[in-house]
Amino acid sequence: MLLTRTIQSMNRIQFLAQPQVAAFIKWLCDTLPELPVSLRIERSRFNSKEIDIVASGLEDVLRQYSWNASWQDVRTGERVASSDWVSTRKALVRLSEWLRESVVRGDDSGARSAAIEVLRWGGVRGAIAFIERLARENALCGYLQRLGPLFALDGNQDISALDATIVQRFDAGLTKVHALFDKTGSPIYDSRVGAAFAMLYEMFRSDVKHPDGRPFSPLGFPSGSARGQQIRDPGEFGMASAPQFYTNRVTRDEWARWQLRTGWIIREVLANTSLFASEASGHGESGLAARAHAFEASMFMIGYDLRCLNADADQPIEAVRSSRKATGRSRTGNWVPTSHPFGRVMQIYRTYREANPRDNELFGLEQWVSNFPIGTAEWAFSTSFKNYIYPLQDREFSLLDKSLDDVRVITDGGREGLYRANDGATEFLPGDEREQVCLVCAGLTGYVYGVDGNRDARVRQLVNAEFAGNEGGAEVLMYVGRGVGQHFGLLDTDFQSTALFHRFFGEGFSDFRGRLSLGPGTERRR
Repeated sequence: MLLTRTIQSMNRIQFLAQPQVAAFIKWLCDTLPELPVSLRIERSRFNSKEIDIVASGLEDVLRQYSWNASWQDVRTGERVASSDWVSTRKALVRLSEWLRESVVRGDDSGARSAAIEVLRWGGVRGAIAFIERLARENALCGYLQRLGPLFALDGNQDISALDATIVQRFDAGLTKVHALFDKTGSPIYDSRVGAAFAMLYEMFRSDVKHPDGRPFSPLGFPSGSARGQQIRDPGEFGMASAPQFYTNRVTRDEWARWQLRTGWIIREVLANTSLFASEASGHGESGLAARAHAFEASMFMIGYDLRCLNADADQPIEAVRSSRKATGRSRTGNWVPTSHPFGRVMQIYRTYREANPRDNELFGLEQWVSNFPIGTAEWAFSTSFKNYIYPLQDREFSLLDKSLDDVRVITDGGREGLYRANDGATEFLPGDEREQVCLVCAGLTGYVYGVDGNRDARVRQLVNAEFAGNEGGAEVLMYVGRGVGQHFGLLDTDFQSTALFHRFFGEGFSDFRGRLSLGPGTERRR
């Protein structure tokens, strides 16, 4: 049984004292300084160079760190760019200081600006609407101050304090915000960091046995599937699978607790090794915190593709995929959404918000639609409530957090509606987790319709690329994709891609095109 299912109340000392955790930490201390890591990272928007090197030890992995990003310091107008670890560390220290100083002053506007720039640096956008809403309500500083002590790695807090009543939202963006607000080295826990820890724990389980001879039980480090063909689940190598983000096994508060647990492990490893001893501390941060962020950055590089830690690191993804199919394993996660009539849902939600401008809770929406007579569109919404709310939620368009004006523009559709739904971005910005599924479906639908007009061929293409597990899933994907695409003017009346489609789904969609074996100009244009 997973530790996360059986342990609900535990502080740092109790967590670290568990036999499997203590043994894992010792294994990390012994293994990480010379761990061979076969890094194979392709050039991309966030990686300005191709990496193909066998690193020796965790510190050597950090020397290969690459994240090509920038953010805007609105206080000075300066754009702060970074790529390697040295420039990234300097950029993040500055960004952290801005965020902390704003919160200390109770400046919700400043905290909002800093937090959104954290997301821009991280290449994620899903939490923007949540941050904007808290700032509109003058509640952002208070929220970060309440959660701050619960992420501190040197405190005596019980892990159960990070529960669903206090963690309002958690995702790949908010883990960055909370980590940069913290001064003790709380790690950014995204799919790459989670994948690295999950894989290392499985390697530990194969190397070390319990004193009574039994294998240690799985610990449950969660992760998420990659956009492209990288592997981020040790389960794809026949090991214990990592619980996946955005499933019932990894709720928002459980994800937050794993940030805390992982931080405790990192600090304990650093306390017993000299790893990253040369890391300089930042303003308001200890040397141990700086070392912890270097540790996390190395895990980020390892987690890009877990084949870097596998004995068959050079094994092509096709071979891994064939092996997985032969053993009955399927890809961890696909891109089939919950089926819903997108345009109708948008219009009904707009009507609801206009009638109840101050109520953006799902409970109020459910009660409202339940009062409509049988046979109306609103009544259909009520009977299929869990399906219909799919595009309204955090991982999609975050309409529950958006202003009424935003909701109106989005439900009007077209280019302006698309940009507002995408939080102002005029092109598709891919995240590292399974999110923005509605937009991904629109993109995939446009590409498969553009390549082949045959229904069966389109279905086969989506199933073969593992975007859908079967024919029915592929049909649902395209049904939602057609609705989303036409609503925003990405697809025409024949479901062919428009000029807006090609401007929007540019470089950010390259991983998805790659899985379809398409180049950016392969599809037909109209």
